[in-house]
Amino acid sequence: MIKRVCVFGSYKSLGKEKENTVKLGRLLAEKGFEVITGGFGGTMEDISRGAKEAKGKTIGVTYYKYKDNSKKRNKYVDKEIVTKNIFERIEKMMELSDAFIILPGGTGTLLELAAVLEHVNKGLSKPKPIIAMGDHWKPIVQKLAEEPVLSEEARSKFGALSCSDLVTFAPNAEEAVKSLL
Repeated sequence: MIKRVCVFGSYKSLGKEKENTVKLGRLLAEKGFEVITGGFGGTMEDISRGAKEAKGKTIGVTYYKYKDNSKKRNKYVDKEIVTKNIFERIEKMMELSDAFIILPGGTGTLLELAAVLEHVNKGLSKPKPIIAMGDHWKPIVQKLAEEPVLSEEARSKFGALSCSDLVTFAPNAEEAVKSLL
């Protein structure tokens, strides 16, 4: 049963897609999911804002790169979990989550997507749904069509033969949430 959904995304807002991102947070909370993000600004804040508008619960898993800690968690985070570095942060987010939604982003989001895929593929964690919203990650995921799924549990649970089969694509917030139900 899915209780907590981690949303990976950019430290930047998605511009014209911002309202769809806020909507995703709202829809997740309305369906009773607790929302986990990286806890800072950009899409992380947009998701958390949407969840809070729907009276949902939010967790921000952060790490502070600079010693002065001038960057602070966003105001929509109910609970902050501070980690030592980006790898511990990703590990904690994977540990806490029952499913993942991946938004467009840069190298940090790519690292998060790759970590989740690696853990599910190799059986390092229980198989969990991975939903990519929009087409941003399609070219990268399609490159994994020839990489076999090594985890027997992931193959049987998702019917996944290749790593590209582990990712479901959803065109918008409504479809992303619907794929979790």
